[in-house]
Amino acid sequence: MNRNVRSLFAAILLLVTSAVSFGAQRQAVLVDGFTQWNCGPCASWNPQENTILDAFTRDTVVAIKTHGWWPGANNDAFHLWNVAESTQRINYYGCNWVPWVMVDGIIDLSNVNATGLRNGVRQRYTTPSPCTIDGLAASTSGPNQVSVFGTINAEQDITGMRLMVVLISDLITYQSAPGSNGETQFPEVFRDAYPNFNTGEVIAASPGTPYQFEATLNRDPSWDVENLTVIAFVQNNSTHEVLQANYTFVSQDYAFSFTSEEPQQNIVPTDGGNVNYTYYIDNVGLLQDTYTVDLAGNWPTGWTHTVEANGVPANPSSIDVTVPSQGTATITVRINPNGNGGNCAFAVSATSVGQPLFTASYDYRLMSGLDILIVDGDGGDDYETYYEAAFNDAEIAGAWGRWDTALDALDISHLQGVDVVVWFTGDMWQETLTPLDQLNLQDYLDLGGKLFISGQGIGFDMRNDQFFIDYLHAQYNRNFPQGVSITGVNGWPFQTMSFDITGGTGANNQTRQTALHPRDAMAIPLFTYDQQYQGETFEAGLTVDNGTYRALYLGFGLEAISAAEDRAALLAAGINWLMTGLDAPEAPSATPAEFSLMQNFPNPFNPETTIPFSLPVRADVSVKIHDLLGREVATLTQGVMDAGYHAVNFNASDLSSGVYFYTVKAVGGNENFSATRKLVLMK
Repeated sequence: MNRNVRSLFAAILLLVTSAVSFGAQRQAVLVDGFTQWNCGPCASWNPQENTILDAFTRDTVVAIKTHGWWPGANNDAFHLWNVAESTQRINYYGCNWVPWVMVDGIIDLSNVNATGLRNGVRQRYTTPSPCTIDGLAASTSGPNQVSVFGTINAEQDITGMRLMVVLISDLITYQSAPGSNGETQFPEVFRDAYPNFNTGEVIAASPGTPYQFEATLNRDPSWDVENLTVIAFVQNNSTHEVLQANYTFVSQDYAFSFTSEEPQQNIVPTDGGNVNYTYYIDNVGLLQDTYTVDLAGNWPTGWTHTVEANGVPANPSSIDVTVPSQGTATITVRINPNGNGGNCAFAVSATSVGQPLFTASYDYRLMSGLDILIVDGDGGDDYETYYEAAFNDAEIAGAWGRWDTALDALDISHLQGVDVVVWFTGDMWQETLTPLDQLNLQDYLDLGGKLFISGQGIGFDMRNDQFFIDYLHAQYNRNFPQGVSITGVNGWPFQTMSFDITGGTGANNQTRQTALHPRDAMAIPLFTYDQQYQGETFEAGLTVDNGTYRALYLGFGLEAISAAEDRAALLAAGINWLMTGLDAPEAPSATPAEFSLMQNFPNPFNPETTIPFSLPVRADVSVKIHDLLGREVATLTQGVMDAGYHAVNFNASDLSSGVYFYTVKAVGGNENFSATRKLVLMK
């Protein structure tokens, strides 16, 4: 049966069976066959199997022949081309001899026989399926790959099932037998699987909520594309039952590659003019095709951007480019900050008009004029979400961007002009910062840089490194067990902070947080662990200000702080100290020497801020808020307080933007204290 007739028959069959109400029609039964070209019994069984399957046609049954490494010499070329995945499938069924056949994964014909195969295919074909595999399309996407797209539509909820996509050669013929069993024809030869040939891709679909998938399969450029078929199937790995299978021929009418060597991340001057990105569309299909090239991003204010090609005018978002078969088009994207700082995430994609399922894209981050650079050093984890959320929650002023060291190495040139570097290492504890990273940060600090660095494994990893000893002035003591709380000890507003680093909305990733001591007087303790070890208290964070640079080092991951508001407050306080030096940490006495009222933090604020004050003696205290006309708008506290450092929180969510005043009055000992400061609410 030729391909056109097969496809027509499949379409008619789908229409006829789509009205079945109790489940989807079986699109194709899957037969897993195992063989080897040195296997004598295989030479007699395989022709029988082929005759049976050909009679059913592929619109009823599809087959995959996996070649093993035994019996006889391990010289079967089909096995050797993909040893790993061939072995995976053989072990999946526990196959320990050949020939061996499984029908839809649950009818075991390890003792192969023609009647069993016929009856098994008939039985499974009449068994309804909970899903269908629709829109299956495959095309060459370069000389070494096949791209596959499809959709799984569910008749009922299916969760935890596995998708596997397989490339086979329809028929390989030799003039003389390559193995010792005399076979010269080998149908349905397994070539490659996505994502593998045993565990598959976990899927979840329900009625009205389809599961769309795409896969890339490897192929040899010498293989005849007209002889390639892709089989997709859904399998239950607990029972091995194949719930549904379908197939499509590999097409090369519409096929293209979309390539670029541009860096995924870049930091550029605001006044440097256009930043150009170059791409190439190679039409490797048999037919001329048009490609839609889209440019989409979260563009900062004032930035301009265009995409263009030879003979195609520039457009800020999309162009269409027509490329003849075997032709190439050059695409240029131009982005210009025009003097404006900002952080832009953008994507460039190309989609075939001839086959809209075939698309390719690249993602980028471009940064310019940064005040703050977040360096994502978590080794590919996603802890950056905690830092970005903290920046947004704290409404930290200035342009900021994020650099992922897992994508591109960071160079000292990228740090030039950046006021503050926020570097985090997640839960890593080995090579948290590479030797080159440490040298770059040393150069940055020597030039007056300001560093906020956070990570549980930094102390253990760098305890003997110059950067840790001479720049952070820290002494590593030990790793703390998980489940500790942390309290601020020095410097306003840190000294009033207290938080957990487990539970809540934090990352819950702290298992090796570092217990610290200052190495010398240059480092001032910032936080301590509430949990002691053998009666000793350890520091959880330090600050350093040597007159040239400033550094704030946390021996734990900020992302682990249990409350989002505490993460935002600590990040904002740290950056404020690094940038301004106001209220720099100094070791206070246990009891303040005098009454004092400090500036609220943050200021300006929206809608919450903290008001700090100190009492040298036990006193009757009131803290009140007034507007510009002197009218009292809030009383934050009134009553007796012990001597010490105190803070009250002010939530102004029900007030309008503007200037307000806060007054602290205290009567204690022989003194009457009263002080007023200004605070600014900006909504």
